[in-house]
Amino acid sequence: MPDGPQVCRRYRLPESLRRHFISNIPRVGVPPGRDLAVDALRGFAILLVVLGHSIAVATDLRGADPKTLMFSIHRFIYLFHMPLLFLISGYVLFGKKLRPWDRAMRLLVPFFAWLPLYYLMNRYLLGWQVPFTEVLKNLFKSPLIAPGPLWFLPTLFLCSVALIPAAFLKSEFKWPEEATLAATLVVLNLIRLNVLGFMQVKYFFLFFAVGYLAAKYRRTLDGLHKKHVNAGLAAISALFLFGFTGLFYMGRLDPSAFPVTLWMLFSDPLGWIIRYSMAFLGIAFSIALVRALKTPVARKTLAWFGLVTMDIYVVHGITIRATFGTTGWVGLLISFLCGVFLSLAVSLLLLRQSEVTAMLFLGIRPRARTSSGVAPVTSAPSMPVGAMALDEEGTGIDGDGAEGSGRHFEPDDEPTLW
Repeated sequence: MPDGPQVCRRYRLPESLRRHFISNIPRVGVPPGRDLAVDALRGFAILLVVLGHSIAVATDLRGADPKTLMFSIHRFIYLFHMPLLFLISGYVLFGKKLRPWDRAMRLLVPFFAWLPLYYLMNRYLLGWQVPFTEVLKNLFKSPLIAPGPLWFLPTLFLCSVALIPAAFLKSEFKWPEEATLAATLVVLNLIRLNVLGFMQVKYFFLFFAVGYLAAKYRRTLDGLHKKHVNAGLAAISALFLFGFTGLFYMGRLDPSAFPVTLWMLFSDPLGWIIRYSMAFLGIAFSIALVRALKTPVARKTLAWFGLVTMDIYVVHGITIRATFGTTGWVGLLISFLCGVFLSLAVSLLLLRQSEVTAMLFLGIRPRARTSSGVAPVTSAPSMPVGAMALDEEGTGIDGDGAEGSGRHFEPDDEPTLW
């Protein structure tokens, strides 16, 4: 036995594994050109999604008192959080070449990969008695098309495909995109299909198109005076909060009435106007709230969550169920934390560590290296000062731009939902 004190050495992962793991964790401002404002708004939106679903897990909304705080928060969130996601989705697609096959790989492949997993959860944890074959048939019958939050993926795919006519007519015939997008919205609502995500597209495409046009006119918005923009957003936010309070207690807000198509404009014009106007007011409220963040830590934290939206979204429908039987506010807290951080643990520790699982479950395609070892990067349009920019220059860029040395992905394939 050797003499002297024994030194306990800590085990460390091999350097190559450490670098491989770290390189698969997104960093704010990487690659250079990412807009901090857009990412922060994404992060805010995905946290609202998890919170809304966590409330549904923590309490029985159907039997809950409508005047309770938890019920009120749920109704508040559901007015605008999904329209906000679609608006951002349209914004970041402006100026990009739309390739349906690439969009299908990014959105539909994860949809079908997660579908059996969500079915198993619903069957054995929630007591579903529906056979899986019936679930597949319902993809072509049911307006909701899928269990859990998965409906968003094919709906976003269809919205992306619906942009192709506008982009084609603009490039070939100089046809104004505004007219094409308006015609597309009308045509989508005239289609008598409510399957495969068409019902959701009829409602959400308007927000998607508005986001796309906001990116087109970002230079005009950038020229708006910052003080006037802040004052306008403050007034709109006050109107939104006042309108929600009044309409909620009047019983005029019902998230289960979604989506609202153009047909409702003729059958129930007041309901149609309330739903769309409150959604847009809620989006402006979200922008104002994110712009109000003054500390770099708060901005970067939200922006980082905005880089892992896909990671959280596709997993959280399962992880929010890990409440260990607790309900109420404690159950809500546990469900929300699991929905965010347990989802990230599953994705960062497992799904992102393999090219196969990253492609199947997150829609990430590995990118080819150049001779220098790193492929060239592209950037999304910067968010204008007149809309969402968080920094004084309006670029929304932060971070040192350093790339990891492990496996790389195309910038467009970062696992955000957009």
